Amino acid sequence: MIRPRSAATEPVLLVSQAATPAGAPALLFPELVRVDTVAAALDRLRGRADSGETVVLLDAPTVAAVEALARLEPAPAVVVLLPEGQGHDSAGFIAAGAQDARPAGDGEDDGDALRSAVSAARRRQMRENRLRMALAEAQRGRAEAASLLDAAGAAVVAALDPMLALTAAALESPLLPRQQDRLLAVQAAGAALRTTMAALRPIGPGATVEESLTLAALAADAKALSIESGAEEEFTGDAAGLRGLLSLLAAEGGASLSLSLRPAGDAAELTLRRRGAARLHPLLLAAVQPLVRRLGGHLPADGPDGEAAEWLTVRIPVRAVLRPAALSVLLVEDNPIGRLVAAGFFKALGHTVTTAEDGAQGLAAATDRRFDLIVMDVQMPVMDGHEAARAIRALPGEVGRVPIVALTAGTDAEDDARCRAAGMDDCLHKPLTMDRLRTVLERLFPGRVQAGG
Repeated sequence: MIRPRSAATEPVLLVSQAATPAGAPALLFPELVRVDTVAAALDRLRGRADSGETVVLLDAPTVAAVEALARLEPAPAVVVLLPEGQGHDSAGFIAAGAQDARPAGDGEDDGDALRSAVSAARRRQMRENRLRMALAEAQRGRAEAASLLDAAGAAVVAALDPMLALTAAALESPLLPRQQDRLLAVQAAGAALRTTMAALRPIGPGATVEESLTLAALAADAKALSIESGAEEEFTGDAAGLRGLLSLLAAEGGASLSLSLRPAGDAAELTLRRRGAARLHPLLLAAVQPLVRRLGGHLPADGPDGEAAEWLTVRIPVRAVLRPAALSVLLVEDNPIGRLVAAGFFKALGHTVTTAEDGAQGLAAATDRRFDLIVMDVQMPVMDGHEAARAIRALPGEVGRVPIVALTAGTDAEDDARCRAAGMDDCLHKPLTMDRLRTVLERLFPGRVQAGG
């Protein structure tokens, strides 16, 4: 017979449909609350701040019941009272989220053991809840940091793009050799910074960033690496993953790497070979394998006896870049700096640009020849963008149906509505960035954003 002990101050909730539950927990915990179903227990605990201090005793339990209780925030400690003959099920209940799973008993020693189990389960669960809270706080902080990093990266890129466009425009001018060298250095540094900022900006878990690459660019910073074929063939792939793979395979000395690219339509296969007498260390090989899987490739054991150290081959599927035809663009912009920047963006994407300095010049150019796209500043002298767009739309035939995109400093829906009412197809908002330009071009000309480079 179990003698009642002093009541614990923390709450204990018993879930049982039995008239007399195993172990007589009501005698051990006089202030115990009893419910008949797990659903009733969930209703009682859900939304309560003290649920993390509660111990739930499950009589005749199921794994689903344990999992449902463990999903509460904060989660209660769950102690499973195993019916006779089910002791072998304890591991499954612990894996589902229970703090303890023990046979129910009815002796005094069993009562002491249950009281100790309840106390220990409560302490463990409260520690776990504190860890959960700390993890949630860390994740919130990480999300805030990622948001700040993303905003900072976007700001840097927005500032870099015009600088790179102006540098490219300056390089088209007659220059002394020293001036050209300096501008090329500025251009290379700016491009490297843009790539770095793009790599630092956060992406979703498990996501990869597809980039346009050539083998020559991929091998630029690698050691002991040669290119067998396709050095200048352009393809898209997971640049970070590919560079990481090259670094791992080149980590040990005594071996050389070679790359080759075999295009087949819009598909292509990148082949990486490692030759040399030194065997790839097992730890490095273990790191290489998941990276190869991430890249969608395979790593067979080559060589006469499967000696990967003598001839290790990695084959990775990539996508060949098939360049679409360039767009012929009429850019109408009265601001000379804005004109240089916008023209530089189009040229960087491989398109040809004709410029005009006001709406009247733009109308004359649009009348004289056929363009694929007209980008029209809104506020200009002589003839503004709205008036010029209406005049172009009044032209007969295909000339009057050319897509027109407004280049506007306006930011509200009313400004966009005025541009569309004048016959314009879309709006580019200032300050113009490469990302905004790409987005609009993709809407108007799917698949033709990047025509060359």
